[in-house]
Amino acid sequence: MNTDRSRLVPGQPAEGGYRPLISVEGESHQVRTDLAGASLRPGWRRSARPLLVMAHLSDTHVMDHQSPARAEMFDRYSDPDSPYRAEVGIVGCYRAQELLTYQVAEAMVRSLRAIGRGPCSNASVDFTIVTGDATDNCQRNELRGYIDLLDGERVLPDSGDLDRYEGVAAPAVEDDRYWHPEGGVEDLPRARYGFPQVPGLLTAIRRPFTATGVGMPWYAVHGNHDNMMQGTVPATGWLRDFPTGNIKYVSPPQDLDAAEAVAQFDSANAEALLELSRGKHLAITADAGRAPVTRQLHVREHFRTSGAPVGHGYSQRNADQGTAYYSFDWGTVRCVVIDTVNPHGGWQGSLDETQFGWLAAELTASAGRPVIIFSHHPLETMINDYRPPGEDRRVLAAEVRDLLLSHPCVIAWVNGHTHVHSVTPVFDEGTAGGFWQITTASHVDWPQQARIIELLETGTGLALCCTVIDSAGPARFKGSGAPEDLAALGRELAANDWQLRETITAEGGAGAGSAADRNVVLPVDWPRRQSPAPATRKPPGR
Repeated sequence: MNTDRSRLVPGQPAEGGYRPLISVEGESHQVRTDLAGASLRPGWRRSARPLLVMAHLSDTHVMDHQSPARAEMFDRYSDPDSPYRAEVGIVGCYRAQELLTYQVAEAMVRSLRAIGRGPCSNASVDFTIVTGDATDNCQRNELRGYIDLLDGERVLPDSGDLDRYEGVAAPAVEDDRYWHPEGGVEDLPRARYGFPQVPGLLTAIRRPFTATGVGMPWYAVHGNHDNMMQGTVPATGWLRDFPTGNIKYVSPPQDLDAAEAVAQFDSANAEALLELSRGKHLAITADAGRAPVTRQLHVREHFRTSGAPVGHGYSQRNADQGTAYYSFDWGTVRCVVIDTVNPHGGWQGSLDETQFGWLAAELTASAGRPVIIFSHHPLETMINDYRPPGEDRRVLAAEVRDLLLSHPCVIAWVNGHTHVHSVTPVFDEGTAGGFWQITTASHVDWPQQARIIELLETGTGLALCCTVIDSAGPARFKGSGAPEDLAALGRELAANDWQLRETITAEGGAGAGSAADRNVVLPVDWPRRQSPAPATRKPPGR
C-alpha cells in the first residue's frame, strides 16, 4: 500500500541470516529542487490542480519458470562464493522468488485498485502504464498471462504438464544451487542462507485464479525481455523452436568456461546457450504455447483484450509495420512512448534512426505543452550500438539527451529496466529547463514495488508527486496458498536474495534506492520559454 503511511523492511536475521519483513513508519515526501527555476510556495497543495494521475508498473517479468528457454544455470556464477562473481557481476537469470511472478503481479494490481487515488491530490488514478519487461522470456504464454492479469481474466500460471511441476525447484533436480521448497537435495539456499521449506508450494503456484484487473485504461511499453530470450538473445535460428520442446537443461557442464560463456551470452551470442546443452537436463512436456514472440506479435497480441484502450496504446499502424512507439494525449499533457529495444540483441537500449526522427517531430509539434516520455530503458543504459553489418546505426544516450533538452516541453522521462528506484534531474549546467528522470523498481527483485505519479499545476509551475506503493500481500507469508499470500512469500524471498542481501537495509539498498528516490515531490518551472536548440552533434558514420 502507500509507503508514505507505512513501509516493509527487513527485520532481525534468523538462522542463516534469513530475515522476515516487518512494518515500520511511513516515509514522508521530500521536496527536491534540483532543476533550476523550479520552486513551490508554502501551502501549495491546497490549491494544486491535478493534470494527470498514473500508476507506474515496470518489469513485472511474468514468467514461465518451467520453460526450456531459460538460462538459470548461468546465475550461479554470481553467487557470493563464485570465483567468477567479480568478473561477471549479477547475471539475473535465476531467483528463488521467480516461481511467484503471477501472484506478485496480481497482488500489485489489487493494491492499485484499493488505493485508487493519488496520495498528494486525492484525485482518481487516470491510467496505468507498464514500462516494459512485462514478460520474462518473450513467450506467447507469458504475454497472454500478463495481458489477462491486467484485464482481469482467468489466469493459468502453468505450462507443460498441468498435473506436475517440471522446473528447477523440483525435488528430483539434484543441483544444490537452486532452492527446493519441497525438499530433495540439501541445497545452499536452505542449508547456508536459511531459506524455508514450504510443503505444497509447487502445486499452489500453478493453481489458476481469476485476476482482479486494473479497472482503468492501461498502456504498454516494449522491453528487451518482451523481445528476446532472457532479454538478451534474439529468438532466431535454432532458438525459434527450442522453447516449445521437451528438454530443459538444468546444470552446466563441469568443464564450462563460465566467464567466456557469460560474456558470449551478454553479447547476444546464442552459442553460449548451446554450450549449456552439454550439462544435465530434464525430460519435460512440450508446449506450443511457449513459442517466442516477435515485436510485431507482441504488439498484435495487445489487440486481443477485454481492457481499454484496445491495443493499449499501440495503433494498427504499429501492428502492420512491427513498430512499438506511439503517442497519446491526456488532457493538456502529451504522452510519448518510445521503443528503446535493440532487436539485434543485447539487454541495454538505443533507438533506430527512423524512430529518432519521429521523436524529434513529436516534440516539435508539442511545443508549449507538458510532455512526458515513457520507455523501458533509462538514459544511462542507452548504450547498445550492436548491429549486424549493413544495418543502420543506433542512436545512443548523448544524442537522445541533446534532443530532449533542446525541447523545453519535456518535463519527465518515466522508465524502468534497472530494477532500482531512482529519481535524477537531467539538465545542462547554467541553463534553465531540463527534466526529471523517474525510474521505478521491478516486481521480481526487492522491493517489488510500483509508483503513483501525479502531475499537478501548483500556481507557480508544475510538480510531479511520486509515491512508492507496496503490493497487497501481507507482511508475512501465512501458508494459505491464496495469490496475495504467495505474493508475500515472493517479496520475502526477494529481500533475502543471497546475491544481494548484504546491500538491503531498512534505509534502502539494492532496488529500493535511497529515500530521495522514492517518495518525492519534483517541482518543474512552467511555462517555459522556447530557447534556441543547441548545436547538434554530427552523427557517427555507419
